[in-house]
Amino acid sequence: MDEVLRRHFALVDASFCFVAKRRATPTVRSVLRVANSFGISQLTRQSLLELATIAPDLLVFERPTASTQSRSDDVFSPTPENEEDLEVVTFPRAPQTSQRASTKRKGLFDAALKAKSNEVGSQKQAKQLQVSTGNSDSEKSSTTPTKPTNIVPNEQAPFQNDWGSSVLTMLQQMDIYKSQIVHVERRSARPAQYRDLEPLQLSKQVCEALEKCYSIKQLYSHQFEAIEAIRCGENAVLSTATASGKSLTYNVPMLDMLLEDPSSRFMYLFPTKALAQDQLKSLRQFLEAADLPLHVGSTFDGDTPMKSRSMVIRETRIFLTNPDMLHLTILPQHRQWKQVLSNLRFLVVDEAHMYRGVFGSHVSCVFRRLFRLCALYGSNPQVVCCSATIQNPEAHFRQLIPTLPHQPTVSDRDDDDIDNAEEHMGPPSLQFFRQRPLRVITEDGAPSVEKLFCIWNPEVAKTSNSLQVSPPSADASKSSSATLRKRKRIEDTTHTQTSDNTEQGAEVNFSTSAIYQGSRILSRLVEAEIATLLFCRGRKLTELVLMNVHSILKADPKTQNLLRRVSSYRGGYTLEARRRIEQRLFSGDLLGVVATNALELGIDIGELDCTIHLGLPSSIASLWQQAGRAGRRQQLSKQKQSVAIIVCFDAPLDQHFAQKRHAMELFQLEPEAVSLNPMNQRILGQHLLCAARESALFSSQSGTDYVDSFVFGALNNTNITEKGEPATSEVSKVLFPLLKERKLVKCPENGGNQGYRIHSCMPKKFRAVSLRSICDENYTVVATKNDAANDTIDGEVLDEIPGDKVFFQVYPTAVYLYQAQEYLITRLDNIQRIAFARKCNQPLTYFTTCRDFTDLEVVRIHSTTKLGRSSEKPKCESALVCVGTVSILTRVIGSTMLEKRTMRFLGTNDFSLPHMQSFGEAVWLEFPVALRKQVEERGGRSWTAALHGVGHLFVALVRLFILCDAEDVGTEHVNEFEQRVKYGDGISLLSSKDCL
Repeated sequence: MDEVLRRHFALVDASFCFVAKRRATPTVRSVLRVANSFGISQLTRQSLLELATIAPDLLVFERPTASTQSRSDDVFSPTPENEEDLEVVTFPRAPQTSQRASTKRKGLFDAALKAKSNEVGSQKQAKQLQVSTGNSDSEKSSTTPTKPTNIVPNEQAPFQNDWGSSVLTMLQQMDIYKSQIVHVERRSARPAQYRDLEPLQLSKQVCEALEKCYSIKQLYSHQFEAIEAIRCGENAVLSTATASGKSLTYNVPMLDMLLEDPSSRFMYLFPTKALAQDQLKSLRQFLEAADLPLHVGSTFDGDTPMKSRSMVIRETRIFLTNPDMLHLTILPQHRQWKQVLSNLRFLVVDEAHMYRGVFGSHVSCVFRRLFRLCALYGSNPQVVCCSATIQNPEAHFRQLIPTLPHQPTVSDRDDDDIDNAEEHMGPPSLQFFRQRPLRVITEDGAPSVEKLFCIWNPEVAKTSNSLQVSPPSADASKSSSATLRKRKRIEDTTHTQTSDNTEQGAEVNFSTSAIYQGSRILSRLVEAEIATLLFCRGRKLTELVLMNVHSILKADPKTQNLLRRVSSYRGGYTLEARRRIEQRLFSGDLLGVVATNALELGIDIGELDCTIHLGLPSSIASLWQQAGRAGRRQQLSKQKQSVAIIVCFDAPLDQHFAQKRHAMELFQLEPEAVSLNPMNQRILGQHLLCAARESALFSSQSGTDYVDSFVFGALNNTNITEKGEPATSEVSKVLFPLLKERKLVKCPENGGNQGYRIHSCMPKKFRAVSLRSICDENYTVVATKNDAANDTIDGEVLDEIPGDKVFFQVYPTAVYLYQAQEYLITRLDNIQRIAFARKCNQPLTYFTTCRDFTDLEVVRIHSTTKLGRSSEKPKCESALVCVGTVSILTRVIGSTMLEKRTMRFLGTNDFSLPHMQSFGEAVWLEFPVALRKQVEERGGRSWTAALHGVGHLFVALVRLFILCDAEDVGTEHVNEFEQRVKYGDGISLLSSKDCL
């Protein structure tokens, strides 16, 4: 009860300051309106009277005198209608609206509340003493009261255990708060739906292991349905929320099969090594509960020592690996894996929603190669796909997993034409190679606590500050011109970060940065010992936020001891560093972690209370996935809420949902559909070569002709084009060019058939196709000693960066951030692929950005369309929309040094790095010259600046139409002063990865 009263007083205090600072009369009605507009609680005049009763000399209601009558333009005080309009809220002992006065008022109220509690306690003791001297009947009646002694008003009842509201109230009391909370969305709790174990007829040993390891005697409804499908021999797709217990859906039937047939093998695929390592711990606990040796389940990834791999293959029954290892090691060395592939019972694809776009298309082709080898070794594994909530789980499964021959019908078996029957049923040796029924499970039976989503818009504070402090026009012009000179790097969001970085140590008028406010929020939650995870969009932003948080905590002597309890987590850290951070987070040693979406996946990181999302996540599915990381322990405790705070950038999409009239739309959107294209010609061609090296393609001699016709598609298409000619199949469009390039060769076989084998001159390294990036090589960032005369490679390894990003992050003279420490890149060795970093002893006063430019050259135009409606007569020549293949040539030519706080230009560094070239698909607009003249004639506006702005808008809005990450696409536009895109006046939207 006392805590509820403290929250209400803090809310009244904040509302009083809000009204009074705007020179309005703080009447009871105006204070209540502001307090209730926060959406945290609903206060009434009775609530204020209750607070005034506790501290009568602190909170006083007065009638305004003639000299203090309400102003006519006071929007908070309309025409007086009742006592609430006439009474004014005052604080005689601390009437100011400053932060210091507010702190004093809260202290005085706490003291009054404590005195009131002591008085009530004394009265209870006196009453108990009186009762103890009475007769036994009166003693009996006094110990069994008929009604509670503490009566809570109706408007306070919902907030007795409203932990989430207290968190938001605490944030509203921060000195940076200026009504940034624009919307609070409450998602109601969901009760669990259980099913008994008996209908599944699991073995006694499995049931005992479940009770011993998890204390489980019942299953959630979706777990029951998935296990039932697997035990019936079906494939299963499970698309439910985070922390809904999806791992049990495949571990339980796996254990049942393993106990029944010890020779069975199982393969669990996870998108990252960290997730596989995390799942191994829980798997081994389950195996131990079933009295099975721990080596039955093992990880097999790049960290597995070479000398122990043979033993792992021989003794392990459950392999936890990733698509990269399957692609680069298991499939090329399939003869060593014969026992595994021939006894593979089912394949688990965890976090399946991560397999989308280019990465998903590659993985889909890897699965096709896996199934053709399984067929050759005599197995047809079941497939269990587990994913977060997505829009199209069934369609995604059918794109990801190859379609096998369907079960033959009765008409096929009774067909008089033997040849036709064999065509339908396949060779007798492959009768087992059949498509399994698919069961899609989307109804989540797991419980869910109430979740509060808070949209925090720093732009509100910026607007408020602009009424008091005018922005420096010189800095603004510099920022604008710098933006036009430099192309925005999507991954690092350089424009946003560098401008935000200048504000990390400033006063209130500099605190309107989303990065700074997100850092302040995290610091306050850590100070309150609320376990929080802050998600960032990129690696550089992660390090920048951590540096800001450390600076904020270090500035206050009371919070300096919390520095060690805040860390960062992102891809690129060494395996040991990531494991150490995960363990500290799981044990509760870390209170705050700044992370990229590397922690979005289902790694068990213990008990979290709150998540902060710095910038709107790349998709609605990611938003729910990230927010689901908090609230797990609340299911087992009295705390029945978790909080997710979305701190919006000034990007168009963020600001759209940061407006009150659009905020609710964000929570009404459905998760996006996941898409991929395994028949992309470039991707399919790469994997056809890999498959041909593993076993000849479409070969009757090796037995792949029937299998490949389903896994990759038939070579002969039975469809007819409009011209009456046979249509060319998709696989033929890819395979025949490989023959012309002599990467594949025909191999005549018995019966006039022919297969396709890899050319003997093709290097074995060709199979090392990268699944995740255009570039196959990584650079290592190594810390060197400050007193070393020359850079050496025996220092600590800090980071690993993909080769296609290294020139933008660790170029020579770059300021590199690692765990809130600044390093200077002294040298970049492109031969050994090492970046040498020297730690800075003192904080730097500047940061660096790379100077780069990109040239596009159109290689092929696929289609051209005029922009606009054909029915309307254009006022001028129409713009053209073109789609085609382009060559992307990027050069990094130097770096720029800018002062942190003022963005003042300090100087440049020139150096030369090798250019980077790639090919991709692009869509571009070509504008007529007349349109450019119209733009430039209207107020002398810059055509180049207009194109640049539209380019940024394209990148921001493309996520509304396709499921992709921000770094997947980029824009370029024509600049007449530089070597530019090889087409007319226009702007292009291109993929920064190999396109689909």
